[in-house]
Amino acid sequence: MLAALLLIAQAFSASPSPAASSSAPLHEIFDMTFRRLQSYPVPPYAIWTATWHIRQTTLGYGAQESTDVEAHRYAVRLSDGMENISNSIASGKLPPALILPEFLGPFAWRLRSSVHVAPETGTAPIPSGERRTSMQPDIAGLRTIATVVAVAQLPYAAHLAGIENVEGHQVYHVTLTPSSDPRTHNLRDLWIDTETYDLREAHFTGTYAPTPDDVPSHTDATVYFRQVLGCWVVTRAIWTYLGSQALFTFDVQNDEIALPPTLPDWLFDAGAYRRHEMAGDPDYLGIVLDRMRRQSGASPPPAPTPTLELR
Repeated sequence: MLAALLLIAQAFSASPSPAASSSAPLHEIFDMTFRRLQSYPVPPYAIWTATWHIRQTTLGYGAQESTDVEAHRYAVRLSDGMENISNSIASGKLPPALILPEFLGPFAWRLRSSVHVAPETGTAPIPSGERRTSMQPDIAGLRTIATVVAVAQLPYAAHLAGIENVEGHQVYHVTLTPSSDPRTHNLRDLWIDTETYDLREAHFTGTYAPTPDDVPSHTDATVYFRQVLGCWVVTRAIWTYLGSQALFTFDVQNDEIALPPTLPDWLFDAGAYRRHEMAGDPDYLGIVLDRMRRQSGASPPPAPTPTLELR
């Protein structure tokens, strides 16, 4: 369960949307869903912790299954999507970190349009230090459906599959089939609250590589949303990765979220971060998280795993 235990500099709020009827036309559902999503604020920075439940199934004859649990922490600069992924270390010094543009965190559906993802270039191995992950949802496609459904060709063929239930909320289940370019138009299912038009669950496709040195594979991703600290965020994400020897399923629960008003730029610059790390600087994110936990009276989460390998 997402613990909204950390403080923010200012209170965010989003006004409720008018209720939808069970017979609302698709163009109205899409339009109100997009407007609702855009009504929530996008903070300048965010910090969060997450627990990864990992299931690994070996391929071939005599397949075996194993499970593992990892914990990691993240900081993101929402203006450009740069993310710092790290774990604390026993010394209390600045730990090693991966710094890259990422789309898997709570705000993956709320990144600003300035974020750029390099195009896919095939299935060749990723050069060391680089990452070629494409799990950005097709928000542009949702926007197109919302605004021009009556006058232009849609990127999807949409179908209202029925009224269902997601975590106690009555939702429209809308299925989407791309009319062209299925890699770009990667939404496949949306579950939209019938009363508020909030996006409660979404299913989309993409590519994913657990580490910078892994070859990307096709992935199916399902994400769940709720309001935290006034923002509409992903609180759980489930996706797959097919490696050369095993199939991985990642079930990630975002545990704590903080929205600090500012973070230093060097946290999101690999070269500058490395200089601070080599100088033996204290663990900046650890200090921020500890301070916010004390202010909120919350207990810290279990100790994270000692390595940064996300697999």
